Amino acid sequence: MKTFVCGHRNPDVDSVMSAYALADLRRRTGMSDVEAICAGRLPPRAKWVFEHFHLKGVRPKRDVYVRVRDLVDTSVPMIDAGLSLVDALKALEKSGESSLPVKDSAGKFVGMLSPAKLLSLFIEKADLSIPVGKAPLHQCSQVLSENDRVHDIRSAAVRNAHNHFPVVDDKGVLVGTVLKRAFAEPPPARMILVDHNETEQGIPGLEEIPVVEVVDHHRISFAATKDPIKYTADVVGSTCTLVARMFRGAGERPTKEVAGVLIAGIVSDTLLFQSPTTTDDDRAMCAWLEKLCGESAASIMEGLMSVASPLTSMSADEAVAADAKLYSEGGRKFILAQIEESHLAVFHRHMAELAAALEKTKKENGLDFAALMVTDPVRGNSELLFKGDEAVRRALPYRRAESGVLLMPGVLSRKKQLLPEVLAALA
Repeated sequence: MKTFVCGHRNPDVDSVMSAYALADLRRRTGMSDVEAICAGRLPPRAKWVFEHFHLKGVRPKRDVYVRVRDLVDTSVPMIDAGLSLVDALKALEKSGESSLPVKDSAGKFVGMLSPAKLLSLFIEKADLSIPVGKAPLHQCSQVLSENDRVHDIRSAAVRNAHNHFPVVDDKGVLVGTVLKRAFAEPPPARMILVDHNETEQGIPGLEEIPVVEVVDHHRISFAATKDPIKYTADVVGSTCTLVARMFRGAGERPTKEVAGVLIAGIVSDTLLFQSPTTTDDDRAMCAWLEKLCGESAASIMEGLMSVASPLTSMSADEAVAADAKLYSEGGRKFILAQIEESHLAVFHRHMAELAAALEKTKKENGLDFAALMVTDPVRGNSELLFKGDEAVRRALPYRRAESGVLLMPGVLSRKKQLLPEVLAALA
């Protein structure tokens, strides 16, 4: 069974790197068919890490919804329309199925070969050497697209009188058959979550496949699971710190490249150990990884910060969405986004379009409020754009500048500094 390892939506560097490294560890320790994926667009700084260490990186993936293509039964044969009817019937008998899909010379689906539909030919003692494509075929009442979400078509398929469903691609080419019993079988994939544990923050479709493991350094707000799962959590500054610790606990030494990946996640999430979320474990694991990698944490952080910031390399909408986390607390639904910018003057130049993008995000997602925290890790300060519930904004302990932005001196962490203040304001 396929196992995905994935971080939160709008991933940051720690989320992507911890997924990559944990997938490597799980493969080393005996888990087969494990793939690290990225929940959406790969962040430019994550792309830099993979390029810097000459790694293929992770595959961006929009969702993990179970689709019809995941249920195709490759053991069910497809019949060529040019095959003689007698040979086609032999193939049908050999398959043990009640019907088989027929395709023309271009691969397009033309109908289902069904003995009941051919009964008149036998009664009339017709020539069975004719091509099966010229025989009366059953026109299936439900032809599935390989991209259909199983959730959307399951009810109709189960109610259908037939047990076989032909599957075609976007061009109508037959790709196989789904048997009705497949809709009752367990999902074809499972999930390991890193750097988050809330379904709302996870990749779309997460609710359809079982979660078998979580590795995280945030508050626990995880839904009940059907079976026991492996859960690794601790109060550290980076999920990559936990993954590095897991390497050591398993008696494994990451390669030079994977050690570099883990360092990138640690220094990115701890802002090179300046964030108040930083712990001694973060520093200790990073020191161990530096020896394996041959590069310093400071040089990797310098490389990360050399990548153009979201404010100069993305549209305002993209910048707001780049690292935005969705929360539901106290009957309120809101987003807290964060951007790292080496000089806040760049933020000030783009403030108007960012404010408009934030307002747009709030309305389109039906939020009570949305906030964008722009952090200068060099000078150790942040500023906050806030759109929405004015009572919440007034309850926050930050001074409002003439421009309308909230000043946050010494604040670097969304998780440990901003979110608790927002929750307090809601209370």
